[in-house]
Amino acid sequence: MPRKPRKGDVAADEAVYGAIRRAMHMGRLAPGTKLQEPALARVLGVSRERVRKALHRLVHEGWLTAIPNRGTFVPSLTVEEMREIYDVRSMLEAAIVRRLSEGHTTAAAKRLKAHVAEEKAATRRDDRGRLFELSGEFHVLLAELCGNDELTRLLRGLLTRSTMHFSLAAPRQLTNCAGPHEHGDIAEAIIGGKADRAAKLMLVHLAGLVTLQAGHPPEQKPVDLAEAFRDIEGKPVREAIGRRIRNA
Repeated sequence: MPRKPRKGDVAADEAVYGAIRRAMHMGRLAPGTKLQEPALARVLGVSRERVRKALHRLVHEGWLTAIPNRGTFVPSLTVEEMREIYDVRSMLEAAIVRRLSEGHTTAAAKRLKAHVAEEKAATRRDDRGRLFELSGEFHVLLAELCGNDELTRLLRGLLTRSTMHFSLAAPRQLTNCAGPHEHGDIAEAIIGGKADRAAKLMLVHLAGLVTLQAGHPPEQKPVDLAEAFRDIEGKPVREAIGRRIRNA
């Protein structure tokens, strides 16, 4: 009979998964980087089995690419592929914000305001990794508030690929084009019931992201894993993982 996972096991698995995701959002893992289990296990201070589980989960979610007989890699998008994804997103998300503008609950408005406030707080802390996570989650939140599970799944799949590309291509210091400022304007238009304005702001926002990324294609360069995972979550990654296990 298989052993039931202990709370500490779950916490450690989540910490390893979270550390890899965060390094990707921070733009520290370049496109084409091969993520090898022994090297990651050594850097993170965990077993290869734990790293393997995290990599499998990230591949399943679309964050990483597994190539048979070659390994697991950080994916890369061509500019044309990136444009195609944003073209689909523009069609979907303009319709999403229109629908929300024409009818949403008080609870939905509160969730939008709280999310934008969290993005602004991440900007003030200069927490690039967290801001990139939140920026993608904002768009998923809009779909969720429509109450359509199929729509949410579709948009989440598109966002996985485009958010990854954005985290690699965006400059170190983000401009208003990249997050909480424009998201705040979109949320305000939705809450105010201004469907045309919300749709226009969303289309301008997404077009700006395409322009930004097309002008800053991510470099494919060698990656020092020890440097890539330095100070994840504001502390050495081994310490962060150990703390999560102890507090589980």
